[in-house]
Amino acid sequence: MWAPCLHPFLTPPVQEALTAYERLLREVNATINLVSRKDIAALREHHLLPALLILCLLPIEEGAEVLDLGTGGGLPGIPLAIARPDLRFLLVDSIRKKAEAVQRMVEALGLSERVRVQWARAETLPMRFPYIVGRAVAPLPKFLTWAKQLLLPEGRVYYYAGEPLPPIPPRWEATYHPFRQVIDHPYLQSKGVLSLRYA
Repeated sequence: MWAPCLHPFLTPPVQEALTAYERLLREVNATINLVSRKDIAALREHHLLPALLILCLLPIEEGAEVLDLGTGGGLPGIPLAIARPDLRFLLVDSIRKKAEAVQRMVEALGLSERVRVQWARAETLPMRFPYIVGRAVAPLPKFLTWAKQLLLPEGRVYYYAGEPLPPIPPRWEATYHPFRQVIDHPYLQSKGVLSLRYA
């Protein structure tokens, strides 16, 4: 089920950790709505797989810190942190019970050294990042108003998007990378990730 381009990342320990995360997410989702109920049966295909496909399409330099803004149930940050043990992550959500649930999952998965979780609104974060990722957080123009304040110069925003693509606000340069470039999967045919830079 995993795309062939992901195989270099999917060592046995990584696959084991992804399975553990999937199990934790199902358990937590029974009491806290982190993932749409209609999607929970297809958790791997609809959530884990697309979260990881960014690794096939876009660069994230070794050792970088990545902000997952509006992480929800830890997506895409936790799968990316599992598959890229060289990266550091800050997972932020404005809903307290979601942030607390994600914190518990991060601890259970043994990721606490590299993955921090914060209950906060984007506007209150004091630091800046070279990479910001987001998935199903807010309409793209709104998301980018938050991201602009949090992005280092020359930083990149990677935003998961579906076709038809959302409007790109002025001064943002965007390139779309469709998932169908790297996997033939019916659910992902019209989905991909936008790479955005503020000019």
